[in-house]
Parts: sequence; structure tokens; C-alpha cells
Amino acid sequence: MKLVIAYIPPDRLDSILSGLTQHRIHGLTVSHAQGFGQEHDRQHPDYRPFAALDLTKKLRLEIACHDEESDGILKAIYDSAHTGNRGNGKVFVVPILDAMRLKTGERGPAAIGAII
Repeated sequence: MKLVIAYIPPDRLDSILSGLTQHRIHGLTVSHAQGFGQEHDRQHPDYRPFAALDLTKKLRLEIACHDEESDGILKAIYDSAHTGNRGNGKVFVVPILDAMRLKTGERGPAAIGAII
């Protein structure tokens, strides 16, 4: 099992959700986030000093999926969010060691649903 965590600009949400519908994901969580990226790394071409620190508003998407579904989800997010411009966001994929569906007590991959 994997957890896909994506930080995206708010205006890309509808496009990403449309792209994800063809992958029939089992569910997702969206929350508000703020932060900054590489523009505050002195070695990065877009460097800006911390004196001008601006926290950019982003959305955080979390999608729990089966291992074999993660590549399709990543591609859908990329295809829907990529513009080639700074600020498109980042996506992380981390392993899920275990899961439990509170309604039924199912554990492991069964807790997130059948592979579709």
C-alpha cells in the first residue's frame, strides 16, 4: 500500500480531480497548506532571500492506494497539474505499513478497498 501526498496550487484541483476519476481512486483527502519551495535555496536560480519570505497557499491531497495503482495516480496528477512553470507543486509517495477500516475492522490492503 502507498500514500500519495501532493502539494498543488488551488486552481489545479478541478483538473486533477477530473484526471483522477478515470483511475477510480478509493478516496482522497484535501486540506489547506502553506509553505515555500526551492526559491529560498541560495543555489536555486529562483532564489529570494528569507527577508521576503512569502508562504504560498497550496492544497494537500492524500490518496491511499495499492502499490500497483500509484504509478497511474502519479501520471494523472502530473498530466493534470504540470504547466512547466514554477509553483506546480510536489508529489511524494510513501509506504503504508498497515491500515484499518474502522467500520469493519478489515486490515491491510482490504481496508482501502479492492483493486479496481
